[in-house]
Formats: sequence, structure tokens, C-alpha cells
Amino acid sequence: MQILFIEENAKDYLTSRRTIDEQADKLNIDWAPNYEIASKQIKQKHYDAYLVGYNAKLAQQQKFLTGLSKYAIVPIILLTQHNEVVDSILIKDNLGIDVLPKEQLTWFILERSIRYLSNLITLQKKGNLFQSSFDNALELMILIKSNGVLQEINQTALTLMGSEREAVLNLIFWELPFVSTSLRSKTKIKAAIATAAKGHFARCEVEVQKHDGQMATLCFLFTPFSHFQGNNTRILVEGHDLYEHHDLEQQLTHTVSHDQLTGLPNRHLFIELVEKAIARARQQKNYRIAVLFLDLERIKIINTSLGHDMGDWLLMGIAERLQNCITKKSVLARSGGEFMILLDNMPSLADATYLAAKINKVLTGPFSLGEYEIVTLASIGIAYYTSQEEATDLLRDANIAMDHAKAICKSCYVVFNRRMHDQALLHLKTETNIHQAIARSDFILFYQPQIELYSKQLLGAEALIRFRHSQNHFILPGEFLPVLEDTGMIIMLGEWILQTACQQLKNWLDAGLSVNRISVNLSVHQFRSKRLIRVVKEAIEKSGLTPESLELELTKNLFLEDTELVINSLKQFKDMGIRITIDDFGVGYTSLDYLRRFPIDCIKIDNSFIQGVISSPEDAAITVSTIDMAHALGLTVIAEGVETAEQRDFVRDHGCDIAQGYLYATPMEEKVFLKWGKKYTQIIVDG
Repeated sequence: MQILFIEENAKDYLTSRRTIDEQADKLNIDWAPNYEIASKQIKQKHYDAYLVGYNAKLAQQQKFLTGLSKYAIVPIILLTQHNEVVDSILIKDNLGIDVLPKEQLTWFILERSIRYLSNLITLQKKGNLFQSSFDNALELMILIKSNGVLQEINQTALTLMGSEREAVLNLIFWELPFVSTSLRSKTKIKAAIATAAKGHFARCEVEVQKHDGQMATLCFLFTPFSHFQGNNTRILVEGHDLYEHHDLEQQLTHTVSHDQLTGLPNRHLFIELVEKAIARARQQKNYRIAVLFLDLERIKIINTSLGHDMGDWLLMGIAERLQNCITKKSVLARSGGEFMILLDNMPSLADATYLAAKINKVLTGPFSLGEYEIVTLASIGIAYYTSQEEATDLLRDANIAMDHAKAICKSCYVVFNRRMHDQALLHLKTETNIHQAIARSDFILFYQPQIELYSKQLLGAEALIRFRHSQNHFILPGEFLPVLEDTGMIIMLGEWILQTACQQLKNWLDAGLSVNRISVNLSVHQFRSKRLIRVVKEAIEKSGLTPESLELELTKNLFLEDTELVINSLKQFKDMGIRITIDDFGVGYTSLDYLRRFPIDCIKIDNSFIQGVISSPEDAAITVSTIDMAHALGLTVIAEGVETAEQRDFVRDHGCDIAQGYLYATPMEEKVFLKWGKKYTQIIVDG
């Protein structure tokens, strides 16, 4: 299920998202922090439902929701604060909108609301509202007005009370023939209906008499639908035999609090157990608590390569090994592909690090999955209770530490410290700023010239992304690109960069600037996208450029990806006539093998070597040999980071083709580049 969550309050979004994620599987949620971004996402992607953080003070919200309900006929759930009243005009005549208080939000309630709204929308289109749902339901189902008057009833309910449909329509619910005549029963029902009429879920247990004279206790669930078919609030009543469903309720309680695959506590129950441990720690001295957060490698690979059944077997095997690692006082829980451990009343703080080391040792033993022997590793974050934290704080801190462990290596543990939390907050702040920057068009491209060394002609330009944080302050890519990659926004921004850079080259050519091509960097995430080939084609076609005018630069991290996938994409680019360059050659994961296997035209010698060609014999030797080797393979060579005339002369004298660096110009905005390019070209022409 694809859901768009529109919420300006980042804290509310994260809280609600955690609540949903711990209870739901196979759910994809995108976040839009404002309505400008939401509008763009809605036009680009289909969603099955919209969650909207309601704010009566936002004037644009009513206009947005009105347009949204017309644009996409899918469920819209308004999430309100405690006792917040939704403007009746906003949801009048709108079948697909429901209202849920944020404090009542669970995946069980949300999923049911989405499901019923979807049914209402579908059945309304068919002109057969609710009848199909009622007739096929095994439970008693009745639709009433907010005053209790019955509007619709299903066959199960009619059979239970032994009545005909016409005889009970328009009766008041608590006066139906099977409801007990006791004042207590009627009072319970009236109170539940009154609660549901205010937009809240309600339930009550009432004695009824079946048509055969037998007595039964029914549990009625009252679900409000805000403005059913444009009228006032309608309430769906579901009835279950309390004793018949006793075992089912116990099973449901266990299901809600436990992982269905492993039987371990889930995140919700785990938090409750951590809260109880913290309560004990606050009453006793030297009561030590630690939470471990484990992220397992290779689970996703197993799911995609061998299938989810094999992935499930692996998870169950891991759960068994982890359970054998911990004491009876400790708690092991699972949430998705991650495991959590509570160490309660530890004799020593070292117990947590000892356990983390033990876990990774235990996991190094292979798991047998059919004919395959699988080894998995765990990145582990550890957080200690220090008298101030709540349960959710401990989980958050352990999760942050786990992220740091993943960044270090794939099989280690990291203990949380406060600096990590500050970095996480900065990351979230940067993410929020980026969302707003995209909406405000605060991203901007700068361009750095590339000069042909022998003719001194302006050959092309490299497009470089910048983030304008304030009027005179730009944030460099190293600060915001990791956030874009983590959130997946790099795909959207990468498409914008391609389109903007191609159009800019066309604008320069139309303005009379003599420049042959534009160079654009591609990220790892763009190669994973199935849209990449189409996006590149569209950028060229819309700008009116020839494919030969575009050069795509590959970053060194790309060579960690699926090689065949990358080669296949590059061959398609080559067939189109696009030039391919390897950036930062000589560092990271680039190797000579890629020069042979990848269909490339050019390499860029990393600036770390260029900086040392005069002062370091080693850097000079590497640079010269790289130039010679590239030419032997028929490749063009660019020297990146040329800052002095001595560096320029060295690479030129040793056969380098193109230079780029501060010696010629710093990266410039498009208008400045146009002015600079014309002036530079005129100087070269004049000699």
C-alpha cells in the first residue's frame, strides 16, 4: 500500500510513523512537510490513501483538500489533535474523508478506516452503496444515523433477530426487537452512539435475545464515518458474539503485541517492557538497563534472490540463535528486519558489549537454506539508561548508534553518546530544509569551465549542485547529498539537474556562446531507478540538444553496484551518442578492470594527484602513467583541480587533453558563466 503522509510538524510525523511501522508490513509511506511538495508528489505518483495532519489555522489546507478530493478519489484521513474540531465545510459532501484523533492512531484502526472508505468510494461509483459489503459479511452489521435511527442492516443481523428488513428500517437501534429491554443495556448503547457521533470509536457489551429464544452477549463496535454521502455523521455498528470470539480476542491481543513470524514481542510490547524496567530502575539504586538494536545484513538480498519463504526461515533461525544468547531476564523482540534486546538489571555495564560481541560471533556460523549456506552479520547499537530517558528515547538512541555501526563496518557494535543524537537532529533539520528548498527552488546549479589544453578553447562545463540556504550563503554538496541519498530525494533532484543543465547549455548556445557540451554527475541511486534512461532521453529532447552534447560522469561509489546493471545502462547511453566519464579516477573503488569492461570515453584524474604533480614524485608518476594508459586505450583525459600554471603546464606537457580548476575559474552561476565564457573566448581569439 502506498500512502502519502502530509504533516508539517516533523515530530508528529515521526511519532505517527513509528506507531504505524511497528504494526504494519509491506507499507510504503512518503512524507510531504508542506502542501507545495505534496502537490508535486501527487502528480508524480499514485497513492492508495492520504494521511493529513489537520491544522485549522492553515488557510491553504481547505483549498488543498478540496482539490485533492477531486483530483484523486482515494481515502483521505485527517489526523487531529485532542478535541480539535474539523471545519464542517471541509468534509461536507465528501464521502472519502474520515477523521482520526492522533492519540487514537494505530495501524489496526487506520487500516480499517482506509478499507471502509475504499469500499464506500467503490460502491458509490457502482451505485450500490454498502449492500454488497453487508450481504457478504459474516458478522452483524448495521448502519445508523448519529441519533440511532437504523438506515441499513445486513442479512446476518436479520437472521439473528428473526426479522424482515422492512420491519426494522428506521427503528431506533436500542429499540430493535432483539435488544434487552433493561435500562442498563439501553444506556450503554446510547452512550456508545453519542461517543461515535463525536468522531470517536466506541464499544459496549449488551445482552440480546436471538430469534430462537436463546440469550447471548454481543460486543458492539461503533465506527464513525464523518460525512457519509454528504449527510451528517453515520455510524457503522459491528456485532460479535462475546463468547464465540473470546479465543479470537486472545489471539488478536497476542497478534497485536507479538511478531507473527517468530512469536517474539513486537516493538509496541517491547517499549512497554522497557518502560516497566525503567520504572524499576528509578526506584532502585545501581539498577542497570541497556537496549541493543540489531540490523541484519543480507535479509533483503535473500528475499529478492531466494524468495520471502527462505528469508523467513533465515529470520526464524536468527531469532533462535539470539534467544540462546540472552538470559531469562532479558527480552528479545523483532520489528521488520531488525531485532531489539532489553538487558534488565545487568550486573555490569560491560554485559551489553559482551553480548554484542557474542552475537556477532554466533551469527558467523552459516545458516543452511536448502542448497545454500548463508552467513549474516549484525550492526549493533547500544544505549544505556542514565536516569533521564524514557523508553522511546532508549530505542531512538540505540537506533542512532546502530546507524553509526553500519557506517563503520557490517559486523560491529557502537555505544551511543550524546553527540550522535545532535548529529541525528541536524540530519533531520537538514532534511526539512531540503524539502522546503525543493518547494522554493532554492537548489541552484553552478558551472565550472573545462578547457582544451592545446587550443586553450572553452570546451564544456560541469554542472555542480548548490543549496542556497540564505541570500549570501550556499551549502556545499558534502553536507546535503548524504541526506538526499538517505531519503531517496536524490532521484527527484537528479532529474531536475539533468533537465536544467541540458536546457542551460541550449540557452548558452542560443546566446552565442561557443561551448560544446555539458557534464552532469550521476548518483548510485539514479542507476537503481528504472526511470533513468527515460529521464536522460527526455532531458535531451526537451532541451533540443544533440546527445553528443551531454557527458555523464560516474562517481566511484557506482562501482560497488550491480556491474551488469550499470554496464547495460551505459551501453544504452553510448548507443544514443552520449559521452561517459569516470570521475575521481585513481581513488576509491575505481580500477583498471573498469576501463576494460565499461563503455567509457574519458577519465578524470582525481585532484588529489593533480595537487601533488609538482611537489610529489609519486603523484607525478601516477598522473603521467594514467595519461599514457588512457591514451593507449583511446580515452580522453581530464585533469581535475588545476590551480596553478605549473600544474597546467605539467599535465599539458605530458599529453593531458582537458583541464578544469580554479586556475581558470571557480564554479559560477549561469549568467556569470555566460559573461565569463564570452570574455574568455574573445581573449583566445584575439591571441
